[in-house]
Amino acid sequence: MEKRRHQVLEVEALTPETFVIHLDRQDFSFQSGQYAILRNPETGEGREYSIYSAVNDDRLSFLVREIEDGEFSRYLKHLTPGSPIELDGPRGFFILDEQSLNGKPLLFVATGTGISPFHSFVLSHPDLNYQVLHGVHFADEAYGQSVFDASRFCLCTSREEEGNYFGRVSYYLKEHTIATETICYLCGNSDMIEEVTGILENQGIAPENIRTEVFF
Repeated sequence: MEKRRHQVLEVEALTPETFVIHLDRQDFSFQSGQYAILRNPETGEGREYSIYSAVNDDRLSFLVREIEDGEFSRYLKHLTPGSPIELDGPRGFFILDEQSLNGKPLLFVATGTGISPFHSFVLSHPDLNYQVLHGVHFADEAYGQSVFDASRFCLCTSREEEGNYFGRVSYYLKEHTIATETICYLCGNSDMIEEVTGILENQGIAPENIRTEVFF
């Protein structure tokens, strides 16, 4: 995996803190669920981001939240079309296995920008048998919600009653039992992943059917 030079096509604002950075695709190949390291070509500084776009899109897209005191996310936010950026990847094993691609019931649980790999999953493989739980603070943080089938999507909002469920994803799962044959993919902060893993295992989900990707 070598570093490659790409160009910024657009920085698309979603909320005051969150944006999608779109890059030219070239011949970059990846599996949905993988990530890449975006790097400043002048300093070499970089950070890992899950790929937000579909495997067959003509551009590469990454969902980014500007972090307070986060110099790199601020650097990305202020890039302009035509700016060079380095890409290192793809990397990671948070991908769909053969069972998942062939109709097995799937549960996708995300917090915040952890929705990125699931956005790529569903865009790349629209026939998946999935349900999505997306945990956010406020309803305007339902990034990319339109790509998901509304009947398969539950927005869990913890600070306002504007989503489908008022409370954290863990509260929802304590109230709704998941079928034991479900393959569960969890992406978000480590506290959520640890708590949700425990809930799912208590409901009878086998540990090998719980796949995780921690977002820091």
